[in-house]
Amino acid sequence: MSIETPKYKLIKSDKKFSVRQYEKHIEAKVFVISDSHSSAGSYGFGLLADFIFGNNKKNSSISMTAPVSSREFKSEKIAMTAPVSTSKQKGKSYTVTFIMPSKYKLSTLPKPNNSDVLIAEVAPHQEVALSFSGLATEGRIINKINELLNWAESQSLKVTGEAIVSRFDPPWKPGIFRHNEVSFILAS
Repeated sequence: MSIETPKYKLIKSDKKFSVRQYEKHIEAKVFVISDSHSSAGSYGFGLLADFIFGNNKKNSSISMTAPVSSREFKSEKIAMTAPVSTSKQKGKSYTVTFIMPSKYKLSTLPKPNNSDVLIAEVAPHQEVALSFSGLATEGRIINKINELLNWAESQSLKVTGEAIVSRFDPPWKPGIFRHNEVSFILAS
């Protein structure tokens, strides 16, 4: 059984660098306060995993016109996807994100019981990315972000926003075999 990853069209590839066109998708995200991408990812993962493992409400009533009091609400397990992404905001604030499985629309995705979990539809967009293997330590992340920014500048690509750090593998996978990426959304 494979884990779903975001769908994209490869626009340009240069060894470990790429430019991608991503399709519209839905994401679940939380904002956390942390000292690093790693600790933010660990804490945020727990909140998001709680949501997809069933701490949510799915309206199982056939009729959406029935009064709320007569509708039956149940939870639903949502399949895990990859990657788990973190993006540093201001100060010690980070966003941690899961992409939702492509079978869902905003209207069919269960609603989180935890108000800290936010659901948003992400418009189609382009990103520039750098893939790397091994452990995604803070030092490596900073080096890879700088490497990606230098490559983007050499290609006359204008990035926007903060770097997105994406980890595709579970923590028990040996570091040498892990797949990671840093990316930026490209300015339109």
